[in-house]
Amino acid sequence: MEPHQRLVIYCLLIIFAGTAFGDQTQTPMQSRGPADTIVGSVADKDLQALLQEVLERNPEIEGLSARISAAGHRSTAVRKLPDPRAELTAFVLPPETRVGPQRFSARLSQQLPGGGKREISGRVVDLERHALTAEIQALRLTLVTETRRLVVEIAYLDQARQVLSDDHATLVHFEELARTRYASGTGLQMDAIQLQTELTRLDARTAELDERRAGLVAEINRLRDRPGASVASVKAPRLPSLNLDWNELRERALASRPELRADDARIGRSATLTELATKDRSPDFSVGLTYAYVDKRTDADVPKNGQDVLGISGGVTIPLWKSGNTAVVEAATGLRLAHEAERRATVAEIHRTIETLEGRIPEIERRLRLLEEVLPIQAEQALDSAVAAYAAGRVEALALLEAERVLLDVRLSAARGRADLAVAFIELEGAVGAPLTMGDRS
Repeated sequence: MEPHQRLVIYCLLIIFAGTAFGDQTQTPMQSRGPADTIVGSVADKDLQALLQEVLERNPEIEGLSARISAAGHRSTAVRKLPDPRAELTAFVLPPETRVGPQRFSARLSQQLPGGGKREISGRVVDLERHALTAEIQALRLTLVTETRRLVVEIAYLDQARQVLSDDHATLVHFEELARTRYASGTGLQMDAIQLQTELTRLDARTAELDERRAGLVAEINRLRDRPGASVASVKAPRLPSLNLDWNELRERALASRPELRADDARIGRSATLTELATKDRSPDFSVGLTYAYVDKRTDADVPKNGQDVLGISGGVTIPLWKSGNTAVVEAATGLRLAHEAERRATVAEIHRTIETLEGRIPEIERRLRLLEEVLPIQAEQALDSAVAAYAAGRVEALALLEAERVLLDVRLSAARGRADLAVAFIELEGAVGAPLTMGDRS
């Protein structure tokens, strides 16, 4: 192999060696996280299937997944060398040389960014991809928490509707009693009218519950992108009294919540942007290969007549204008400070949520014990006394209705309390970012 041939091969290797660097397929980052752990801990298989459907079909999750995939492709792209540049010059007026006229020349050049800029640019995109992956995990956790809350609300509405249905049957019995007393001349027609009015009121409350349920079902269908689908009634979980170590829960939240990982990735990305902006002050290099075709002289016979020209070139940029680069560094630094502030805000919100639940859960439990263990007995005894007194003609229908309303309110309040406790439990798991184990319960 002639020396000039070896020279050509070496230059081509230099130019093209880096074009494939970083051209590696980016493995999609896993989107599994706290949401999947919580879904796996749900005992109700129907509810578990619903939650899985939300995670698989939600349009927001699909959108973020597409952005993560796009970031993976960008990571590959920014690590590649710039495309080589090819030039061809044909001489209309060929320059004459000692060995003949030059007819055309060709040049191939390659820019080589210095200072590790390609790798740093790749790290910037990778950190953005990490942030998006944590962001999608946070979204999944939010969707699981919200869907579970909606299901509990639907369960409450179904239970409240059953309570109203039972009360409706009781009022129908009272109305028959009032009609019997009126027919026997021992009662007033107004008693039956008052009871009929109460029945109409119950029908209106039932219709209101149905309307609220339809709205909740529509919201679940929006989350799972299935308009018009139905949601079967799911019983709200009956929770034991919770005995929680709130300080330990705060520590678990700070370790589990994906929002904090997203903030950390964005802080790292902004720091890497600062590094990249600093590296922009480093020079870039270029190498090139030039070939010129020389025609033979016809007017003389000279040594090396018509010998072509082959040359290599190298270049370096001179980073003179630093004012613009300084502005980029300042912007990246400001971005890092902003992300650090956002992380502090995220931590503060986690603490606020857990502190709120720390005060709410014991109060709900106290109220629920009263509604389930004390007030129902008293309300039922009061209603039994009112029914006996009304049958004996000692009281009017208003006293009977008042006792019935008290018992109805107690039953509805108890159902609402059970739902509130279940929602608080769900929100606590969402705030911690992990299911509460049996060791967390008394």
